[in-house]
Amino acid sequence: MHIRDGILSPEVCAAASLLSLGAVGYSLRQLRVDLEDRAVPLTGMLAAVVFAGQMVNFPLIGLPVSGHLLGGVLAAVILGPWAGCLAITLVLLVQAVLFNDGGLMSLGANILNMAVVGAWGGYAVYALIRRCLGNAPFTAIPAAIAAAWLSVLSAAAVFCLEFACSSNSKDFSLSGIFTLMVLYHALIGIGEAFITGSVLGFVLARRPDLITTPTSKSATTSVGQAVVAGLVAALAVAAFLAPFKSEEPDGLDKVAQMKGLDVLQVERDGLILNDYEVPLPAPLEWSAAATSLAGILGTCVVFAMAIALGKAARWKLPEPVADGGHAA
Repeated sequence: MHIRDGILSPEVCAAASLLSLGAVGYSLRQLRVDLEDRAVPLTGMLAAVVFAGQMVNFPLIGLPVSGHLLGGVLAAVILGPWAGCLAITLVLLVQAVLFNDGGLMSLGANILNMAVVGAWGGYAVYALIRRCLGNAPFTAIPAAIAAAWLSVLSAAAVFCLEFACSSNSKDFSLSGIFTLMVLYHALIGIGEAFITGSVLGFVLARRPDLITTPTSKSATTSVGQAVVAGLVAALAVAAFLAPFKSEEPDGLDKVAQMKGLDVLQVERDGLILNDYEVPLPAPLEWSAAATSLAGILGTCVVFAMAIALGKAARWKLPEPVADGGHAA
């Protein structure tokens, strides 16, 4: 689902970037109000989990296409929509800057499609379903499953709208692109729903206090063990599963190949971590090890950035001294 540079026109990229900047800025503002200190490491852990999960492309049986976790609903259900949006944004930023996964000019569009639509929109669907079902604990999983599936379809539909608005779309079949995007991502969404439901089911069985409800924040107490367990799981996925991901193109890349959008792509050269591989000396040159090291590195960078952002969001200016006094 990562859009490469060149597919969308500069005007659409600029508009999507402005919308994303507004959404991320609003999320940061809400984070200063809502985020508790103990939720900061939880945000870092979820960002790391999503990064590692996105490295593992799963195949669509019977089709030469793969998919991967988007993670917007998963992050939003545990963290809330504001921190969830920021966690996915950090993942996309690291992917684009370090690993050339998604373009820099199209970064705003990727954030809009996967972080804003995924976390904000997905959480809105999740909250609506839970309210309709009465907010009972057992409704969290089916609500998240439905929201996760719809978030993938919504992201695909928003991409189609962005491409339709691009000045370079006039030579392509918009109806054909829309049909394939919806078809492939309806199937990819099943994988997203399964992963989201499985992870949340595991969390609900062991730490139900981490699951947010539409009417209140999660009543988390101590999250230290949960953060360590989640980070270890993310590192394990990046180290041991990512090297064996499906080699088939993901849904968007496959549509780009089939409909000729790949001729529009502008590739960046010179990145040493391109395609999630750390360059190794000749005696140790092995693609699985190179991918594992890249995954571990990326997971740690995302975790550290999320922690730093959470700490910065919690930082407050000193209160002014009353009666004309001076601060010490």
